[in-house]
Amino acid sequence: MKKLILFLPLCLIYFSGCFQEKKETKFYGNVDVRALSLAFRVSGRVDTLNFDEGQKLKKGDIIATIENSIFKENLNQMDAQIKLQEIQIQKLEKGYRIEEIEKAKAKLAEVKINLDRTNKDFKRAEELSKTKSISIQSYDDAKALALDLQAQYDYAKSSLELLQNGYEKEDISSAKATLESLKAQRNILQINYDDTVLYSPVDGTIITKVYEPGSIINSSQTIVEIAKSDDYWVRSYLSEKYLGLVKAGMKAVITNDSNKTYEGVVSFISPLAEFTPKTVQTEDLRTDLVYRFRIIVKNVDDNLKQGMPVTITFPEIK
Repeated sequence: MKKLILFLPLCLIYFSGCFQEKKETKFYGNVDVRALSLAFRVSGRVDTLNFDEGQKLKKGDIIATIENSIFKENLNQMDAQIKLQEIQIQKLEKGYRIEEIEKAKAKLAEVKINLDRTNKDFKRAEELSKTKSISIQSYDDAKALALDLQAQYDYAKSSLELLQNGYEKEDISSAKATLESLKAQRNILQINYDDTVLYSPVDGTIITKVYEPGSIINSSQTIVEIAKSDDYWVRSYLSEKYLGLVKAGMKAVITNDSNKTYEGVVSFISPLAEFTPKTVQTEDLRTDLVYRFRIIVKNVDDNLKQGMPVTITFPEIK
C-alpha cells in the first residue's frame, strides 16, 4: 500500500511534464521606418508646397518649388553672352572684311605713288647738293620727306598683310576657350534652375513639414521628411545566450499589440555588445550586455507605425 502511495505522485509529476506547454522564446522590439530628409540645393523663397503631413505621395511627385524668376533671368543673360561669343568666333575664323582689305590696298597704293615721287625728288636734290646748286636746308627737307613716306609705306604694307593673314590662331583658341567656359557656367545655372523644383525620390508619406510657402530658406535646409512606404524593419536586442540561435536570414513572426502578425527576415546582427537601453523590454532583466539585431518586415501595411512596440518569435527556435 505504501508503495502505491509513493508511485501515484511520481506518475502525476511525469504526466504533468508531458502535457505541460513549452514556453515560446520571445523578443521585444520597435518598428523603425527609413526616413528621408529632403531639401533644395539652392536658396530662395518657397513658392508652393503641395503636400501636408500624413499625406501619401508617389515617386516623381512635385513636393515643393522655389521662386525661379532670378534663376531664369540668370540663364537668359548667360545665353546672350554665349551668343555674342559665338559671333565673335565666327568673325575671327572668317578673318577681316573684304572692304577693310580693299581699303588697305588702296592706302598702300597711294602711299607708294607718293613715295616714288618723293624718292625721285630726293635723288635730284642729292645730285644738286653735290654741285651745291641747292641749299643744305632744301636737301635736308627732301631727305626727311623721303624717310617719312618710306615709314608710311612700311606701315601700310604691314597693315595690309595683317588683314590678309587674318586673326592669330592664338586669338581664335582663346575665344573658343572663353566660349567653353561660358557654356560650363550655363550648365551650373541650368542645374540651379532645375533645383527650384523638389521631386519625391520615393513612394512614401510626409511625416514632417518644416516650412510653409513664403518662407526664406537656405540651401540644404530640410523642407520635409518622408517615410518610405516599403522600407520597414524592427529593431530589437538579444542576450548572449541567444546569440548562437538567432542568425541572419532566419524567418521571424512579428506581432503587434492588435495581434496582427507580419512576416520578417533577420537582416543584421551586430557584432558588438552594448549595454541594454533603458527603453528595451527583455525577458531576462539580469542581462546587462545585449546585441542589437534587425528584422526586415515583408508584408508591410498601413497598420505599422514608427516606434510601435512589437513581439518577435522565431519558428525555428523552440
